Parts: sequence; C-alpha cells; structure tokens
Amino acid sequence: MSIAGMKGLVDMEGLFISELTNYTKALKDKIDDIESFLQKVQSKREISRKNPQQFVAHPLNAFSLIRRLHEDWTEIELFMSKQVGLNHLEAIKKGLDESQPTDQDLLDATNGIITMQRTYNLQPVDIAKGILGSQKYNVNLTTLNCQLLAKACLILNEDRAAFSYFKTAVEHYDENRDGQVYREVFDFKLSDLYTNYTKILIIKGFRSAALNILRNVSDLDADLWLLQRKVYEEAKIDVPDPTYYTAPWTDKSGCQGLWESKNYFSCYYESGTTDFLRIAPLKVEILSLDPHIAIYHDVIFDSEISGMKNISLPLLKGPLRYLNSDDFNLKFAKIYGEHQSPLNQRIRDITGDNVKEDKDFLIFNYGMCGFKNYHFDNIELQDQTAELGDRLTSIKFFLNDVTEGGALVFPHLNLTIWPQKGSAVVWQNLNNEMDANEDIIHLSCPVIVGSKWTLSKWLHQNPLMFSKPCKKV
Repeated sequence: MSIAGMKGLVDMEGLFISELTNYTKALKDKIDDIESFLQKVQSKREISRKNPQQFVAHPLNAFSLIRRLHEDWTEIELFMSKQVGLNHLEAIKKGLDESQPTDQDLLDATNGIITMQRTYNLQPVDIAKGILGSQKYNVNLTTLNCQLLAKACLILNEDRAAFSYFKTAVEHYDENRDGQVYREVFDFKLSDLYTNYTKILIIKGFRSAALNILRNVSDLDADLWLLQRKVYEEAKIDVPDPTYYTAPWTDKSGCQGLWESKNYFSCYYESGTTDFLRIAPLKVEILSLDPHIAIYHDVIFDSEISGMKNISLPLLKGPLRYLNSDDFNLKFAKIYGEHQSPLNQRIRDITGDNVKEDKDFLIFNYGMCGFKNYHFDNIELQDQTAELGDRLTSIKFFLNDVTEGGALVFPHLNLTIWPQKGSAVVWQNLNNEMDANEDIIHLSCPVIVGSKWTLSKWLHQNPLMFSKPCKKV
C-alpha cells in the first residue's frame, strides 16, 4: 500500500534468487558426482562388453565387478534418492510464509493498474508495452501479467480493456522464451489462453472476431478446432459484432493536465508576516484569490525531509479499507512535532498563525497508483472538539518530485498543481462565516511512475479565534 513498504519485496525476491541459485548449485554438484561415477563405470563397461567371459576370467576384474555391484551401486542408489538443497527450499518456504504478498495485495495492485488506465485514458496495449503517460519506459508486461489483468477487467465489467489485455497476452507470448517454463512450472498452455479469450468474445457477441482468431490457431489443440467449428456454425447467423463507445473520463481531466493553464495572479516575496521574513523572505505564487490558494517554494529542506521519512518508515499504516474507501494504496503516520521546532516556526512565517495547539504533522506515502479521491479537509461536526473546532487552514508539503502523475487537483477551480519538492500548498477550508467552502474540494491524482511523499498540517479554527480577524465584506 506504499512504495516505501514495497521496497521490501525487492529484497525478498533477491533472497529467493540467492536461495534458488544455491539450490541449483547443490543439484548441479549432485549431477557432477553422479556423472563422475558414471564415467568410471562406463570405462569398465567398455572393456567388459567386448568379451565378457574373458573379462571375468581375470580374478581382479571379477572381484572388482562383484564389489561394485554389491557396494558401489547400492551407495549410488542411496545417493540418487537423497534430496539436496533442502535448507534452500526451507528458506524460500519460510520467506513465502512470512512475507509473501496476499490475495488482497495482488487485488490492490491490479485495481491500481486499472485505475491508472481509467484516469489517464491509457490504452492497455500501451501499458503492456511500457508506455505510461508521455514516456516509453524500458519495462513491459508478460503474458501472465496481461492474462491476470484481462480476467480482472472482466470482473469489473471493463470488457473492452479485457479484450485488449487478452490480445496483448497472446502477442507477448514467445514459445522459445516462455514455452517450457510456462508449461512445466506454471501449468500454462497457449491453447487455454486462446480458449478463454475467444469464449469471452463469443459470450459478449463478437463471433466474427473470435472466428478470425480461431482460424489461425485451431491446429494447436483439438478443443480449439472443435470450438472453431461451433463458432463457424453460429457465425452463419447474420448478426454483426457489437460496437463499443467509450466516453472519455472528463471528470479526471485535471489529473491529465488538460485544463487550460491559468496565469497566476501574482508572484512575490513575502516579508511581512513575521519579523524573521525581513531578512529571509518566502517565495510565493498566488493560484487563486477566492478561495485563497498559494504555493510557497523552498520551505522545507532536504535534511528535514530525510528526517521525516526515517521517523515515519516503521510507523506507516494503511487506512481502514471499508470505512474510508476514498483512500487507495497509501499509508500514513503521525509525526509528533515541538511547538518551537524550525518547521513549525516556518509555518508561522507562512500563515502568521500560532501553531501551539496544532504542532503535529501527518506524513503520507502513496503506493502503486495510489490516490485520495475527491474530498474536503473539513471535520464532520460530530467529530469536532470544543478545543479545536474545524480545520481552518491546510498546509501540504511536497517532499519529492513525482515522475508521472500525482497532481493535486481542485476541480471547481480548474486548478492542477504538480508536486514540486520542497514546496507547500496552503489554502483556507472555511469562508468568512466559518462555514465549509464548497469550492475547495480536491483530489490527489493517482501516481503513475515514482514515489509520492507529502506532509500535511491543519490549523484549527478555535485556537485562532481571537488572533485571526475575519475579512471585511
């Protein structure tokens, strides 16, 4: 559920590779020993088979033959039946039992790919080739990957995507590269893939498309040939294949950066909030005046970012899956801060507000295609406390750049903000009457490529009741 958490999977596979390498070496050593023995007995056999009677007539040959058959072949039989590399097998089994990704992890990863595909209008065939967003990456999906995604798309009624993944699975299969391993290790047969693919096409009404595929592959398996005959008979009924129309995902156009770029209202150096800013002003960009949204650049340093990440790594936890479905593939941790810490002092420089009652932070790390759906930062009335009240101000720090995706979007304002390491976005959640501002709804878009770290801080209304004046209207 987080990129930080998934780093352990790389180490785990490294361990498995190491153990499998040692296992194959143990098997090879056993084969070498057997071949060495075989070479010796074959050399004796070459002599004995020419004239067996003359061979055994020599007492030393006869004695050696009796001894070999009585002792050596008994020992080699025991050696052949002896299992080697059991400690390496046990290490792999232990690793799988303790750290193997669960069914839910695989489901999250699959849903992540499908979410990325939907949000950014990506084509499955491009995803399989490693074309994500605006760039081609040196990575692609295997036949097994595409087959799993095709089945997942069918469950989610994404028929068109399922067909595309099935087609890509077939295209990516290479008999010379994959054939033996797929059959012997994964119990995979190409004929089964074609059967599943074409049967789904038939069920969905694409008889002609299924027949065209089967005509070229029916000689692979008798079942495919029988299926071709059945489809051929059904295709005689003059019913054309259906046509799909897929509406574009316009509600996620902000994530794609399709909105017309806005000119910022102003860029300036803030030097009047606190006395310290007279000698070290902050770089500010105003993105919206009503509601007020601004970016403060270079307001958190690399050393602070590293410290936050190191503290949070063992504390990261995921949200409750069913109670908060707006969060997907992300983990978070609470970072306890001191009232007078440099970062809290910097927030006072940014906002001009006292952070004595709101000194703590929440750090987020997004996982594979992780996102936070449309939401407000406000607190439900029943969950507010008399000491704090609602969240008045939101401050979101970007702790790293993101290679592809991961934008912060305000759809009512047609505003897309791309992560910039070291910057902070600041906005007001309440209007002048201290009511929730409906225009401030926002979305953290799915991450395509890269790891996204953010740090959030909320300043509540009640501690600032007498220090933050209302605007004149």
